[in-house]
Amino acid sequence: MEVAAAVTECYAALGEGTSGSPRWRPVVAQARRAFASEFGVAEDEISFMASTGEAMNAIARAVRWQPGDEILALTGEFPTVTLPWLHPGAGVRLVAVNPLLGDDRLGALLTAIGAHTRVVVVSHISSFTGTLVDLDTLGRACAQAGATLVVDGAQSAGAIPLTLDHVDFYIATGYKWLLAGFGVAVVVSKRASMLQMQPTLLGYGNQAPPPALAYGHLNLPGVYALASAATLRQRIGLEAIHARIAQLARRVYNETVGMGYNPVAALERSSGIVSLGGIPEAQDVVARLAAAGVAVAERGGYLRISPNFYTADREVDQLLTALNDLRVTR
Repeated sequence: MEVAAAVTECYAALGEGTSGSPRWRPVVAQARRAFASEFGVAEDEISFMASTGEAMNAIARAVRWQPGDEILALTGEFPTVTLPWLHPGAGVRLVAVNPLLGDDRLGALLTAIGAHTRVVVVSHISSFTGTLVDLDTLGRACAQAGATLVVDGAQSAGAIPLTLDHVDFYIATGYKWLLAGFGVAVVVSKRASMLQMQPTLLGYGNQAPPPALAYGHLNLPGVYALASAATLRQRIGLEAIHARIAQLARRVYNETVGMGYNPVAALERSSGIVSLGGIPEAQDVVARLAAAGVAVAERGGYLRISPNFYTADREVDQLLTALNDLRVTR
């Protein structure tokens, strides 16, 4: 309700035309401050774009490519993470890296980084398996190799504590854990990393130095939603939110293992998402659970369970009861 009210307020300000700018400019500044604080970066390293896809494409087209450069990405990534890097330029190629045994995504990338690696692009948390990648370890390895680390934070921002000290670019969509809906994304562009770029998606928004990714006007209703949702999450307490999500995910993990299910990510690499593998016709299971009043998703053939901080214990009870009943009847 608070986010909806904020968006309504935005349209009231926009209805005043240019006279409404004194109403919306402070909200943009508030949103930038909130995310700079939450992500541990400088305010001028925060920008807002329409989506993860727009930001990924802008970054891919801003790299000063050289023949022989390579981009590393894991197989089985979300399409938005990899598709923008398919045609970067002559003599540049995208290298697909298979996760190691146990969905070890970090180990696979560390092994693959080499002399020609120019960019490593990765999901902080896999949308399909729920596996978490240690960005500090990966970022240090990228820096040592002279490579740029670009991270999709769709499944992590708002759900887990973030440390972006060794990340060059980090993109967090508004519609998942940030509670702000579709059509807006928060983009972290480190100053030093951005100075190495030459944006080619251009508009009035980035017509003058220093280089910037955002080239058009802001989606102001989306920024209002982000600012309102950030205020809500900070009022509840970010640590409390992270702890609650982790508690629920651990419970789902441990109890589904006890039923004989197979979570894809090992517990030490798990996040707020628990994805169960080895379930035939997972989409049918999603429908059967929905009929029992339980909302889960099928992603990549896995049954994805992602409780949020507002998920009640009784709802987890309902999920686990339904999963146990399915196990018994299989």
